[in-house]
Amino acid sequence: EGAGAGGAVTITTGVGTATNSGTMTLATAAAGTNGNSGAMSIKTGAGGGTTGNSGSIELATGDSATAGATGDVSITTGAATGGNGGDISLLVGDGDTGNGGAMTLTAGKTTAASAVGGAMSLTAGEGAGAGGAVTITTGVGTATNSGTMTLATAAAGTNGNSGAMSIKTGAGGGTTGNSGSIELATGDSATAGATGDVSITTGAATGGNGGDISLLVGDGDTGNGGAMTLTAGKTTAASAVGGAMSLTAGEGAGAGG
Repeated sequence: EGAGAGGAVTITTGVGTATNSGTMTLATAAAGTNGNSGAMSIKTGAGGGTTGNSGSIELATGDSATAGATGDVSITTGAATGGNGGDISLLVGDGDTGNGGAMTLTAGKTTAASAVGGAMSLTAGEGAGAGGAVTITTGVGTATNSGTMTLATAAAGTNGNSGAMSIKTGAGGGTTGNSGSIELATGDSATAGATGDVSITTGAATGGNGGDISLLVGDGDTGNGGAMTLTAGKTTAASAVGGAMSLTAGEGAGAGG
């Protein structure tokens, strides 16, 4: 304890002058015959007074030598042999008079000419019944707008193409399984509001052909082929008109489409 700053605690393994430094293990003991293993808590103290901040925690590997690789960071729960698998929660604290804390998951970059950037994978767990669900939802704005969601590939480098994007459901299983549906829809409006638009467009070409848009219905094998319906919106307002529908071929400097 100190009237200024409290004393520091440093635990460091031994240096290996020719080979490896010493290993560090922080662990609770295995449980007894009918008990649970001990819990572990690594946390900083609360901020003091009215303006004190709580301390930070850093979980990081050291930098590598010139021709070496950096160490991995692994956060895992143990395998369950008679119960549920353990959860992993990454929770950012609430803001009181300021913003809520941000969360960033970023794969590693590389400067090597023939190498690729680090991949990122978000996969729900496999189940003997149904597989785990994946839900990505923006934050609620309790007084104004909810958060915006952007799913996008990065712009291309100097001489490359931008990355492709695929949104699709998996194939049906066995002999009678159906493939999953896809819904592209805006939410309902409030009583005096308008619903959002749905726009499917390709980008403008500055040195080549414009991209195509294809709406294709799958073939039927033992049943009917899938139907296609294009329907403009109706209205129940006495003085308003139903939605228009327009089908227009493209303009061309030579001949139109």
